[in-house]
Amino acid sequence: MKKSKLSTVILITTLLMVGCNNTPKPEKKVKVEKPKISKPIVQKGVTLNQLNSGGVTKLALKGPHKYRVGEPIKFIVDTKGQDGYLYILYLDNKGEVGKLYPNAKAPLSEISGQYIFPKDFGGMSIVATKDCKTCAKEDTSIYALLTKDPILDIDKIDKAKLLSITSGAKSSSKTKGISMDLGDSSSVSNSNVNIGVIQFTTE
Repeated sequence: MKKSKLSTVILITTLLMVGCNNTPKPEKKVKVEKPKISKPIVQKGVTLNQLNSGGVTKLALKGPHKYRVGEPIKFIVDTKGQDGYLYILYLDNKGEVGKLYPNAKAPLSEISGQYIFPKDFGGMSIVATKDCKTCAKEDTSIYALLTKDPILDIDKIDKAKLLSITSGAKSSSKTKGISMDLGDSSSVSNSNVNIGVIQFTTE
């Protein structure tokens, strides 16, 4: 009986001691960082108002100058050793400006070299059309702009702005309105855009 009481006392003492050592440990403090306020991303580029062709161009567009209604439109864009961001626009008979490149299938990227439109620019199907059903023929002009930096407000371009950017460029007499290719533009220091134009008639 004495051993039993002694064992009980030891057991109770052990339980009390273990219980005392199980006091909850203080929780670690978690450092809460304040959210960083990031600066707005300023996109590098130029605006339409900052473009100046300087009156010459080194960009060439080459292709047919006559199409029948429904014929696929195809032409070559040659940057002539220049590199930059290319925009291909058209001015139709109504005076409306549309954008052919960049587009949903071919996003804007820096390029240099010779390309075939539309194969190398998303491969969409572009055919010649006439809005005027009673007209014997209808003219369309396609413009290519090559800039060192992206044009931030290209979606705001209209006929007046397009013609003001390209008005200084003079076409070569050999092209007969088909393309612009005026050779070296190194003498013009204030030029920040290369321009190419191709005009065609839909019959």
